[in-house]
Amino acid sequence: MDSFAALRQDRDRFVALAFSSADVLLELDGEGEVVFAGGSTAALLGMTNDDLVGRPFISVVALNDRAMVEEALAISGVGARINGLVLRLEGVLGTTPPMLMLGYRLAEMDNHYFLGLRLGAADAVAFSAPNSEGLMDSGLPDSRTFAKLAGEKLAELAYEQGECELTMVQLRGIDDLRQRLPAAGRKSLNQAIGGALRASAVGGELAGEIDSRSYGLIHHQDLDISILVNRVADIAREADPEKTGVDVGHSTLGLDKAIIRKGEAAKALGYIFTQFAETDPNEFSISSLSDGLESMVDTTVHRISEFRTILNNAEFAIAFQPIVDLQTRRPHHFEALARFNVESGNKSPYETITFAEQAGLICDFDLAMCAKVFEWIDRACMQGHRYKVAVNISGSSVGNPTFVSALHRLLQQYRGHRDGILFEVTESAKIKDLGKVNAALQSLRKAGHQVCLDDFGAGAAAFQYLRDLEVDVVKIDGAYVKGAQRTAKGVAFLRAMAGLCNDLGIATVAEMVEEESYVPFLKDCGVDFGQGYLFGRPSFNVSDFEAPRSSDRIRKMSRAV
Repeated sequence: MDSFAALRQDRDRFVALAFSSADVLLELDGEGEVVFAGGSTAALLGMTNDDLVGRPFISVVALNDRAMVEEALAISGVGARINGLVLRLEGVLGTTPPMLMLGYRLAEMDNHYFLGLRLGAADAVAFSAPNSEGLMDSGLPDSRTFAKLAGEKLAELAYEQGECELTMVQLRGIDDLRQRLPAAGRKSLNQAIGGALRASAVGGELAGEIDSRSYGLIHHQDLDISILVNRVADIAREADPEKTGVDVGHSTLGLDKAIIRKGEAAKALGYIFTQFAETDPNEFSISSLSDGLESMVDTTVHRISEFRTILNNAEFAIAFQPIVDLQTRRPHHFEALARFNVESGNKSPYETITFAEQAGLICDFDLAMCAKVFEWIDRACMQGHRYKVAVNISGSSVGNPTFVSALHRLLQQYRGHRDGILFEVTESAKIKDLGKVNAALQSLRKAGHQVCLDDFGAGAAAFQYLRDLEVDVVKIDGAYVKGAQRTAKGVAFLRAMAGLCNDLGIATVAEMVEEESYVPFLKDCGVDFGQGYLFGRPSFNVSDFEAPRSSDRIRKMSRAV
């Protein structure tokens, strides 16, 4: 028997043994074309094994996973293991459940690839939910979704297979390269970069796009990161009509079990990713991340723990600011505003709430704030005072079914005050699924609560929100209110927004009303309510303002429920 026949016999033996742990076995030639197929291809793909032979393997891979698989085949060296990628195939009944793919490329077999795909493997089950939320053009999740995914999967999956590392990759010059390419070329470049990163990441999933030039991936410790870096550089150079390419910087950091298994470490990573994306690269470089990640994680974990203690013990105060009827000049209702570290004089909530958003704690904060406001309304009622109070909930929170369910349970305890509890949806720019959010808002309205869309006009998608989200009130962003005082275009924008809302039966509130001259102007533009320093700065004592009376003109904002 010649050596080639012996190798074929060894392959047949390998196939027989591999059936015990794989559902599909494939041999691909050096170009990625199937030369042998075995297993449950008919059930999964609607093709016999013979039907697959001669086809490019990539043609049966689900579209979202093709770039990753192409790059995994391109990166794998001879004798290198393709280790635990999770992918889906395109079958006659649609996309298959996730499958775990492992394999080798063997020099002695003409550099052919030998792949095994298995349904129901622990890794594949772990990544069973399609990762479609927050996807960028690269096919990678944005930094927040990446951190969330890492938090869900890392502790349960990665460390069962050994230590992992975080590599941050920075592509200097990538934005200039994109400008040199047509739209199709940019898309192809972005997808190829994303595919290369996914191909090297744990499960083919733990990679993300931090910003337009910065990426991160969590990978096994034995990965040769230089292969990935060189591949990304090759991708950029091949795409560049000038063949200049980009400068690929990277930094790899160990993620030892002691750090990650601290309960909030994934949230800390998310916060760090956000900081990395929002800071000038010259001030927050990959090297600075490398030098200080462990310290940053520890510091952020400690800060998260402190913030949770504040929430659990309700160690924050509520300030109130009136929303005034521009016709009567009486407060119609009050917005509840959180204040932290009151005793130390630090009353601004901006930095603390921003931290909560970036660290993925905003749902916890919003629920704690709601609980405190509802309790205050209940106490005031027992003392003979009835107030209407608006409490802020983030667009991220209202898009979270767990938060919405918890909020409804809380509201049940205070259902006697439903007329006095309003909600303002903040951070609307972060809303991804308008349909899901609208369903949550309608559940609140059905329960008897009015809903306000905050900061209307801020962002290009504002009118889409107004179209897709059914609300009772919109707050016109203060920048538009001030802009209308300065330019004719500003006046036109303000009139258009107020007129559209009026046509839709939606009340309007102008923010940042600071001077008396604003009032007649806003009334003339058709704005219903005002909020700002002219009517009162936030105060811990609601009695500093004139309390709303039952005889006040309720107008559109207090619709019958």
